[in-house]
Amino acid sequence: MTDLQRRNLLKTGAAIVGATSFRPLWAAQDPDVVVLGAGLAGLNAARLLEQFGLQVRVLEASDRIGGRLLTLDDVPGRPEAGGSQIGAAYARVVDTARQLGLQLETSARSPLLKDESMVYFINGKRLTRDAWTRSADNPFPEALRGMPPDRALARLAGSSPLKNIAAWADPINFQFDVPVSGELKARGLSATVVHLLEVNNGYGETLADTSLLNLYYVQTNIGEVMKIKGPVQNVVGGNQRLPQAMAKALKGEVRMKSRVTAVNVGAKGVMVQCADGSQHKARFVVCALPLPTMRNIHFLPGLPDRHAEAVQQLAYGQVTQFHLEVLKPFWEAEGLSPYLWSDGPIERIFPQDEKGNGKAESLTVWINGAGTAGWDALTDADAQDRLMNELTRVYPSSRGAVRLARRVAWQQSALAGGTWANWRPGQISRYAQVLGVPHGRLHFAGEHTGRAIRGMEAAMESGERAATEILGLL
Repeated sequence: MTDLQRRNLLKTGAAIVGATSFRPLWAAQDPDVVVLGAGLAGLNAARLLEQFGLQVRVLEASDRIGGRLLTLDDVPGRPEAGGSQIGAAYARVVDTARQLGLQLETSARSPLLKDESMVYFINGKRLTRDAWTRSADNPFPEALRGMPPDRALARLAGSSPLKNIAAWADPINFQFDVPVSGELKARGLSATVVHLLEVNNGYGETLADTSLLNLYYVQTNIGEVMKIKGPVQNVVGGNQRLPQAMAKALKGEVRMKSRVTAVNVGAKGVMVQCADGSQHKARFVVCALPLPTMRNIHFLPGLPDRHAEAVQQLAYGQVTQFHLEVLKPFWEAEGLSPYLWSDGPIERIFPQDEKGNGKAESLTVWINGAGTAGWDALTDADAQDRLMNELTRVYPSSRGAVRLARRVAWQQSALAGGTWANWRPGQISRYAQVLGVPHGRLHFAGEHTGRAIRGMEAAMESGERAATEILGLL
């Protein structure tokens, strides 16, 4: 369905629903729907339900809007700590931004982010890309020697057999829901190759707990995104402006610092209990929370066994970020770029060059998976000391040229529990088909219930689906 068709359908439905009064069935002070979570999924569900004439209340546990969209306004260069880019295939995201009067701008491509300028720090040695390509320590096949090992993973795992992007959740493909390490071993790859592939893997702590089917899903997603021609964009002022605008446009209330502790699903309505003692009664509830957050909510009656198991077991990505303010462009003195791939503790560095003029105002150190544990155990002071020492090993001129401006570790947040659903081997086949299934009057949204394009678009898609389910019951 095109964006225009969807908007026309919503307008038509809103007119029909608006002509019918649901309020006599419910107390005047109670909303028709309570939405849990003020991220993209929950806010999109709330907006669509309001367009159809329903009264909605959103409960958000934190003191900010946006969920895992987080623009670091207090860091030079204003980096994104969550959803960072809006692709042309993100139809719902783009359409909503335009409806709300937000401006989108093409993401600036910094000359500091050129692949040929990437610095490699492997086995304690600093190399340019050309040097790494020629290095005797480079264990990769000829065609892959000039790319970062994390990108080589998809090539070495094999081409995706999925016929379309939604096929990742099709039982016919569950045969691929196995550890990617087994596939790599079957291809005869050396332990050195496997080690390097594992360092920056964003889809599992290790390759043994990375699903081959999930990698195929990622590959297919990239292919689908590339089919839609258009620029990669960002919201002017930061991507967090989108959920903030969505919340502001709602007619109903968005209650902050309202952490849900219990959801009681009845035959005629749902009661939501919050930690502050407040109770919220509604005809329906949309739960748009990450699964780790749901682990602290008591559902009555309990969720179906497999859904409840998924809440407890589904893996989420682990990402620790250090955002460094640049006091002096130290890399220039060394004739290098600050764009780094490493098998050491700091793993990767991305320069934040908001204007695309080669003048990075901040650097983002990005650490994935198992590598996050050692950093997350440190205090801010100890983490800063270690970070500066490790950075100096790679760039001796960096001493005193940067300062730690912000630390973000999504897996340390009780309200996130990680970055995105990171299906371990066997979890797609066991959980993918149950997570979005309603539990009586309780409906579910969130990127983990998305079926097609991943990321921000999956969150928007899931909110639309949950709203449609409720509207179909009226």
